[in-house]
Amino acid sequence: MQFTRSDLKIYSSLNRKSKREQYGLFIAEGIKACKELIDSEIPIKALLSTEENNHLFKNSILISGKDAQRISNQKNHSGVIAIGELPKKNNPTVDPKKDVIVLENINDPGNLGTILRTLDWFGFSQVVCSKNSVDSFNPKTIMASMGSVFRLQPIYTDISTFVKQTDSEIYGTFMEGKSIYDVKFNQPSTIIFGNESNGISSDLQSVVNTKIAIPGKGTAESLNLSNSCSIVVSELFRQRLTN
Repeated sequence: MQFTRSDLKIYSSLNRKSKREQYGLFIAEGIKACKELIDSEIPIKALLSTEENNHLFKNSILISGKDAQRISNQKNHSGVIAIGELPKKNNPTVDPKKDVIVLENINDPGNLGTILRTLDWFGFSQVVCSKNSVDSFNPKTIMASMGSVFRLQPIYTDISTFVKQTDSEIYGTFMEGKSIYDVKFNQPSTIIFGNESNGISSDLQSVVNTKIAIPGKGTAESLNLSNSCSIVVSELFRQRLTN
């Protein structure tokens, strides 16, 4: 298989969501992410590597460092880049018998990727994102997820409609609320995390059954969103183990 100038033009445009959707492709960078993609069920269009990394993967296509940098989303390319095929959107549904995390208006790809990695660690099988949240196949999301996005892909939907139709208890994360260590999470539970700067929108606040918060002692203004999610999900997981 040859690497052409046409391929370079297409692959180097995949940092933009519109181009990923146009071509149905995405970029995964680095040895770890590429191995995770290879082990997943997602088809791979091409596996590219520079000369010093060409021995790492069978059938990888040799490219120059200059071309790798043009394709890469990083300041310094990793030397190994996989081009995957975007999974087809087949209207996935949420299992009402399982816990679900809902993410509203998440802007930072690193936050989303870290959250997906956390949920993957704790064995979650579903997560719902608002339609205007960052794309899960953004290269920075893929890198931050360390490959978890290939196993746990968010469902993008109108979350206002989604949460209003769910029969499970709805918890919302706030700066002020009941301590997560004093809350007995119902099974199943729906837990909403809001935007990094503005929190949960007023529309969703109206459907929250229980406001929850992470107690703290220091003087920091707030916690990073992905850190907050890790703490809450860890407590939820602990309760599930003891029930």
